[in-house]
Amino acid sequence: MNDLRINFPITEQKMYMNTANHGPPSIHVKNAIQDFLYDWDNLRRHGDHKVKQANESFAKLIKATPEEIACQPNTSRGLATIAASIDFKQGENVIVNELENWANVYPWTLQKRRGVDVRIIKAQGGAIAFDAIAKEIDDQTKAVSISQVQWLTGARHDLKPLADLCHEHGAYLVVDGIQAAGALDVDVSKEDVDFYACGSYKWLLGPSGAGFLYAKKEHLPDLNPRELGYRAIKKHSLTEPLLHDTAQKLEFGEPSYLSFVGTKASIDHMLGLGTERIEKQVIGLAQRLYDGLSTLNVTMVSPEDSKLRSGVISFTTQNPEELYRKLTEAGYVISMRTAGIRVSTAFFNTVYEVDGLVDKVGDLVG
Repeated sequence: MNDLRINFPITEQKMYMNTANHGPPSIHVKNAIQDFLYDWDNLRRHGDHKVKQANESFAKLIKATPEEIACQPNTSRGLATIAASIDFKQGENVIVNELENWANVYPWTLQKRRGVDVRIIKAQGGAIAFDAIAKEIDDQTKAVSISQVQWLTGARHDLKPLADLCHEHGAYLVVDGIQAAGALDVDVSKEDVDFYACGSYKWLLGPSGAGFLYAKKEHLPDLNPRELGYRAIKKHSLTEPLLHDTAQKLEFGEPSYLSFVGTKASIDHMLGLGTERIEKQVIGLAQRLYDGLSTLNVTMVSPEDSKLRSGVISFTTQNPEELYRKLTEAGYVISMRTAGIRVSTAFFNTVYEVDGLVDKVGDLVG
């Protein structure tokens, strides 16, 4: 397992268990950015080619085709782009839920201005139940938008049954993948997802400023972008510009080339390690952490059902802020969130770090 860890210098200094917030850079990312800066200094940027290569690498990561990937600056923009590009009819509805990050709420609530009914599903045990969505969906539902992994509770949702449900009603399944891609073995084709948005700076372990939007090929002709930038245009015109017939029609303007260069290097590193291997490591550590914490005087926020497990484990106590402070002082890099303390088990973490955290929490909470 040393090859999972050796390329991350932060692991020599801290117990870094905060990838759900920001992933640390690997040596591969640093080297790629340094090479890009050298080329930039010598006026050899080749930026568009670098973004194209990054799109291709992300397509491999989620088992899509490059023609179905559009570069975006972040997850929020990707989700907003899809929400704005769908041709809603008066009286249609979309379904979101109360566990979503605001990035996957506001693009849909904004559609109320277009006469769209926004239905919000309540959570059950830290997750969104399939049956709860099934009760709300109908033939007027245009889209169901959900995170593959919820950012606060870490609940992992099975996408294929949701996709089948959506398609039975003629609806799209839109997925926020920022807490999943890079940590889990994602296959948008097998899971029949319609749209999938992901940013670079969490589990993809890249710099902020890069993101990707997957749009299933069969839906591309039906999408009508509300904003146009030069990257979306195949043939420019002052009157009737011709859009690309690939997902590039959803791109906008000048990307952060440096961010895409770094993110491509990180994705390629993970592809070399193997996404199935990465998921096995991430889930195994998360399960060990959940099991250990469950024996202590804490309240688990993450779902108990192991089938819902991801790399995000959250728990709380009577005074989570004080416990968070003490764990941080002890060298653990974790997050304090509204639901409690959130720990992320990335593929470069170890059993020893997990067991050490459990022992430390046990010492502190009694």
